[in-house]
Amino acid sequence: MKLLGEFLAYAAFAAVVGLLSVWPRYEMVSHDEAIISFTFSHAGKRIGECRTLSQEELNVLPPNMRNPRDCPRERHDVRIELRSGDDVLYEDVIAPSGIWADGKANIYRRIVVPAGVHNLFVGMSDNGDTGDFAFRSSASVDIRPGRNVVIRFDEQSQRFLIQ
Repeated sequence: MKLLGEFLAYAAFAAVVGLLSVWPRYEMVSHDEAIISFTFSHAGKRIGECRTLSQEELNVLPPNMRNPRDCPRERHDVRIELRSGDDVLYEDVIAPSGIWADGKANIYRRIVVPAGVHNLFVGMSDNGDTGDFAFRSSASVDIRPGRNVVIRFDEQSQRFLIQ
């Protein structure tokens, strides 16, 4: 009798877990929407150029600090913009990470858009220029309902990939 009670308890537990795995139904977006995932890590250009120290400047430094070149660590902010046609979907200026602002600027954004054809434009400036974008890419993408388009920056080819 005890064995039958254990079996019924396990069966009831399995039935509840099975029911909760399919109900209530969860949808990330409604039936007429899609998702654009915008993600990358990129280090902006250095704020200043390296310079060679003179012999007098080297003599002032302790022996363990006598590097003939002085290079600043700080990097420029990364300015990005994502548009669909004339609509700006996302726009931001991202500061570099790290204590000395010498790391990469990281971004991950999930943007819900209506399903359909989108003329996407992505621009990024990493040199402190507020005018034109140093890196740019555009593509016409037909996003089906419930689908996800990923936009990322490829460091090897130095261009945006829209997949």
